[in-house]
Amino acid sequence: MEQTLMKTMDLSNGLKLELYDISRILAGDRWYVGMMVRIDIPLADVWSTNQLLSDYSVEEIRDAVGETVRFQEKRERHYIDEREKDAMLLEMMDFFVKTTLIYFSHPDFPGKYVLKKFKENQKQQAWRKNDHRGDENGEPGGAHR
Repeated sequence: MEQTLMKTMDLSNGLKLELYDISRILAGDRWYVGMMVRIDIPLADVWSTNQLLSDYSVEEIRDAVGETVRFQEKRERHYIDEREKDAMLLEMMDFFVKTTLIYFSHPDFPGKYVLKKFKENQKQQAWRKNDHRGDENGEPGGAHR
């Protein structure tokens, strides 16, 4: 998927929001108009300022989510007339910024998002540990029949 950086915004909490154009032609004069939003959250920046993570060790969180946690969200529209695609993309970008900038700029956003991803990882690991499908000995990862 080809991506073109449209805009970068420095948030008041120290993070950087990036907006990418991921639009492409579908058929004839019809377009898929898409926008990808990314915010990279370095664990080192969050750890020192967030009480939500204090119940866990840095190593525990780093092992689960890595050095950086990426927030990523896609907004899209299908079968847009070629003459309307640029305006549609700008409208999508403006609406996203107007409706979410306060949320992403909040000082608690980085820590809460890292904690959410950490807990999702813990649930996934617990599920994998307890998933005994596919192996005659009850070991995960056996051949499926």
